[in-house]
Amino acid sequence: MRATIREVAKVAGVSIATVSKVFNGYSDVNHETKERILEVAKQLDYAPNMAARTLSSKKQQTIALILNELNFNRKSTMPLEVLDGVHEFTEQSDYEFVFYGTSTEKQKDKTFRQFCYEHNISGVVIQGLKMTDPYYQEIRETNLPTVLIDIVVDNPKVGTVAIDNEAAAYEAVDYLIRNNHHKIGMINGSRNANVSIFREAGYRKALERHHIVVNEEYIQYANYEEDIAYFITKNLLNNHSDITALFCASDIMAIGAMRAIKDMGKNVPGDISIIGFDDIVLASYVTPTLTSVAQDMQKIGYEAAALLTDIINKEMKDTENFRIIPHEIKYRESVKEGIKNAD
Repeated sequence: MRATIREVAKVAGVSIATVSKVFNGYSDVNHETKERILEVAKQLDYAPNMAARTLSSKKQQTIALILNELNFNRKSTMPLEVLDGVHEFTEQSDYEFVFYGTSTEKQKDKTFRQFCYEHNISGVVIQGLKMTDPYYQEIRETNLPTVLIDIVVDNPKVGTVAIDNEAAAYEAVDYLIRNNHHKIGMINGSRNANVSIFREAGYRKALERHHIVVNEEYIQYANYEEDIAYFITKNLLNNHSDITALFCASDIMAIGAMRAIKDMGKNVPGDISIIGFDDIVLASYVTPTLTSVAQDMQKIGYEAAALLTDIINKEMKDTENFRIIPHEIKYRESVKEGIKNAD
């Protein structure tokens, strides 16, 4: 059973009114007392009742975008595009909008519930969450309206907005196969990332559909980092010289792979074809230009905010909390065209 405000006050050695002031943002509680109350609340897993706070306050409701592991790769604008989409929706609504950065380590210091209640948040959109993160475990049972980008949770209070990552990966690998590539490696992201699981499933499904045996050694993980992808690509191609194409689960990793291939004295697409994922701005500027699976992150952000407000206002059925955003392949110069397969 969740702790009560009375229990927090008793353990902290203060009055109930003082605890209430801390959680309602009053400034007349000294810093030492405030920190003691917050520490006790954390230990007891206490958080005030958001519904009661909202009803008793005339303040405008606030929705937040939380970006996990906010170490922006300067070559990718995807988090900013999500932010832009959420902001665009809230500009047209009655909701206030704020955004925060977090990390796996920060999540260990303060629970998801405490973070949201301390900041008086009515609902949250989260991007970049991993299934091993503390917040993920808590969100599976949360009562706070939440929308996750790319991750599905079995909780009616939690929605998901994503492209069909498995189908998108299938189409990318199928395109390579239909261009006469049968030895196809995959540079995947993180084993713990939901999108990595689905994109690898699409890769496997495409190979199996064309009766190509999956070589487990062809699948490598670069944690969505360019430099790791660079070294992994070198090792992969040195150990498996028969590979003629690579499917990369992000454009950032694809760019790392292209660098590696160039430094090995090979050519894209003459020796190795590459297809990426995300269609970041740089995909159109690298040489050769990168064929990539495009997902509209601005639209994903917008739809995530729209879904969140529907959950808050209870304007949807539990079965409607998953929204799929269309994707497409942007065909450019990094795939060598071959004889098309008939099947």
